[in-house]
Amino acid sequence: MKLRFIRSVCWSFLLFCLAWNVRAEPPLSSRPEQERAAPPGEGDDKPVVIDTERIRGHHEYESGARNESELRSRSTISTDQIKKPNQKASPTAKDAPSGPQQNYTLSPAIKTGSRTSTSAQESEKTESMVLPSGMERLPEPVAEEGEPRLRTTTRAAPRSLSAEKRGEKSVRAAAAAEADEGRPGFAEGERIGGHREEAGEARLRLAGEAEPEGVEQKLAEVEAETDKQPPVFVVADRLQGHVEQEIEAIGKAELSTGDQFISAERMKYNQSTNDAEAQGNVRVEKEGDILEGSNLKFNLLSKTGQLSEPNYRLKDASSRGYAGMLLFEGENQYRLQKANYTTCPAGDDSWVLQVADLKLDNDKKVGTAKNVKLTFKDVPIMYTPWMNFSYSGERKSGLLAPTYSTSGRTGLELALPFYWNIAPNYDATFSARMMSKRGLAINNEFRFLGRNSSSSLLADIVPRDLDTETTRWRTSFWHNHYLGAGFSARLDYNRVSDDAYFRHFGNNLNLTSRTNLLQQGLLSYNRGLGDDGTFNVTSLVQSFQTIQDPLAAIVVPYKRLPQVGLNANKPDVLGTGVDVNLLGSWTNFSHPTLVSGRRIVLFPSMSYPLRNSFGFITPKVGMHYTRYSLGEDAGSPDETPTRTLPIFSLDSGIAFDRKTSLGGESFTQTLEPRIFYVYVPFRAQDQLPNFDSAKTDFSFAQMLSENRFSGSDRINDANQVTFALTTRLLESSTGRERLRVAVGHQLSFIDRRISLDTPQTVDRRPDFIAAVSGFLTPTISTDTSLQFDQTRLLADVVRSGVSYRPEPGRVLNFGYRFTRDVLHQVDASSQWRWSERWQTVARLNYSLLDHRILEGLAGVEYNACCWSLRFVLQHLTLATQKSTTAAFLQLELNGLMQIGSNPLTVLQRSIPGYIRTGSQGSSLIEGP
Repeated sequence: MKLRFIRSVCWSFLLFCLAWNVRAEPPLSSRPEQERAAPPGEGDDKPVVIDTERIRGHHEYESGARNESELRSRSTISTDQIKKPNQKASPTAKDAPSGPQQNYTLSPAIKTGSRTSTSAQESEKTESMVLPSGMERLPEPVAEEGEPRLRTTTRAAPRSLSAEKRGEKSVRAAAAAEADEGRPGFAEGERIGGHREEAGEARLRLAGEAEPEGVEQKLAEVEAETDKQPPVFVVADRLQGHVEQEIEAIGKAELSTGDQFISAERMKYNQSTNDAEAQGNVRVEKEGDILEGSNLKFNLLSKTGQLSEPNYRLKDASSRGYAGMLLFEGENQYRLQKANYTTCPAGDDSWVLQVADLKLDNDKKVGTAKNVKLTFKDVPIMYTPWMNFSYSGERKSGLLAPTYSTSGRTGLELALPFYWNIAPNYDATFSARMMSKRGLAINNEFRFLGRNSSSSLLADIVPRDLDTETTRWRTSFWHNHYLGAGFSARLDYNRVSDDAYFRHFGNNLNLTSRTNLLQQGLLSYNRGLGDDGTFNVTSLVQSFQTIQDPLAAIVVPYKRLPQVGLNANKPDVLGTGVDVNLLGSWTNFSHPTLVSGRRIVLFPSMSYPLRNSFGFITPKVGMHYTRYSLGEDAGSPDETPTRTLPIFSLDSGIAFDRKTSLGGESFTQTLEPRIFYVYVPFRAQDQLPNFDSAKTDFSFAQMLSENRFSGSDRINDANQVTFALTTRLLESSTGRERLRVAVGHQLSFIDRRISLDTPQTVDRRPDFIAAVSGFLTPTISTDTSLQFDQTRLLADVVRSGVSYRPEPGRVLNFGYRFTRDVLHQVDASSQWRWSERWQTVARLNYSLLDHRILEGLAGVEYNACCWSLRFVLQHLTLATQKSTTAAFLQLELNGLMQIGSNPLTVLQRSIPGYIRTGSQGSSLIEGP
């Protein structure tokens, strides 16, 4: 019996020992075949070496890792070993095998699926904190016998203080580390407790006394300081290092901090100093920018360090370069030594900007460079010892790229502009323009933009014209100002030193053909009349500088000193449906050679519009009253003549529409007939002065108006009806108008007796008009109108334009303009891309009446991958019947600058549909 009892005890003891070993260590078959761990030393400060292959299966961060065996199938450095080097291992941990420990950094999956008690979270926060001086932590209770040290099946790994506060940023950083499965990893800033802590386990003592006041505040400060340090993730084929000192990553090493990623063949990371060193194929990625070099030294907190022999590519993938050394000098502060920059693709150095020392402030987006040299096709084309620039597109003071050109009137030109960014809302540009035939010109421009005002000033001066031996100048100023309470003001002042200024210094028809330069001051008041009415009072003084052509003199306009105008409109007065309108003005006209005088105009009118969903009828009646006060030199027996004319009109229209299809497309076609009748009795007006009236061109707008004269000095006699018919094709899906065809006919029941014959007026009486505008096909568009006199069976006015645009960068335009006895011109222009690199531009505006070229233009453009070259010749006829020729040559370095005279403005004005082609292959950029 005794022997049987002893045998039972021995077997029980043996089974207990076996059970203990099984509990403490998983089966060897569950461990990777090639996993090797260094034997545990007596001290925790020995290096821990892990060498393992990638293991397929669940990531330890994933919620699918449900048991301890799965967690142990991953090889990482345990954060317990790193963060607690001096902590004695519990009996359970001591007996555990020396295999690799697990990194239990909290992942989004575990955080979502786990449930941790409030007491456990609070105790874990206390576990992670750096305690204030004089405080100690109570020892943790020893784990019960047989209880696993890490119980991931019962609770999720708790987060550190920084992780608790860091929120989504830490979660995203952890998720980035999880993406690389099966590789050893290290996450700083995360730790776990040995086992579940009960409420009240972590208590603070101060010399064995009660917890003093203010400890929570100190802990909060420590916690806030911890939150400033973002988590650091290190992943590599092999990790080794000293606990709490340094981690060394070997083979495909990667370090990430959320906003920055570093990879290399070999990397060291010091946890206490946050210094990182990388060697071999170093790659740094931050906010889309990529840096590559041989050796990197970088501090993650101060953002200081250096990268040897860096190559860089900016995030827009269009800029690259290299340097001898890149210095990190703080957050978003960089310095490059012996740096090169280009927007050309790799292997193509058509142009290179070389800088001995370049400092970049990425916060302000400004750079400072020393000893800058620009080479194009290995030929130096620019050098400056110092430059300061902005690379964000924002305005910055400094020299602009020089421009040069040649012209028959001015000779060779070179302009050196300087831009002054005075404040965010106003700036100035000064330019010295040197001309071989005219001398030196100073061009100045000032711009201002305020909350309630804006202004612009141009001031050009030629101190001494080499040709005329005189001082020449030009000024142009305008200012808008909203004064508040409905008041606003505007000033305009334009003047040149002589009549030939624009012909000598202008480079386009818009300048050389200018005749009257406006000079005026205006003050207006606007307010509402009820809910839908308007009331406006305007006061102005106005005069002009008239630029005379010796071969084609014109009449100088009247000055208005001053003019006060009134315009009031009130729809649906008193709910009667009647609309009331009042136009009035008082003007003092002054002229050096013609009759001067004052004029009062009053034109009240009433209309009763009748509208529904498909049509309208609007009868209108008004009374036009005019009174003059003329001087003794008027040459008229009546110094105060008056004129009173009743005006009646009836406007009506109907709109029909239907669904139709054309060429497989669905359209809505409209049919819009309109009838307009006007009656104005005859009043003799030969004895009245003409201050501001002129005959308007015959058009659809003029056909449907009550007076065919502008101004108020002449009111036509009329008893006529106008018939108009318009049809439109509208795209059913978008409502966009594709094509419009309109015809109109004016039938007069009387012979017109009021005329306005001046030396500049030709008597024409067309009564039929037709117009076509829109797209005839997807690539061919037209805008054509014809005015026809049926009594004489003659076409009085023809305006026609046809454009062919098969694709961007390819356009052909043809125009024809004819006005009987006045104008007869043809106009053809083209921009045509022959290949991805070559294109030509041309324009010819020819007068068939004068048998001469008014404007001719021809040019060629070459677009490489990162630069463009444009050459344009322009022939221009001046107002004096003399011509000039100008040449434009421009080199554009994509992403850097434009060198030479800019022909783009000339091309866009001369060639309808011109599109500026970019420097990146076939990419297209709309011109300014």
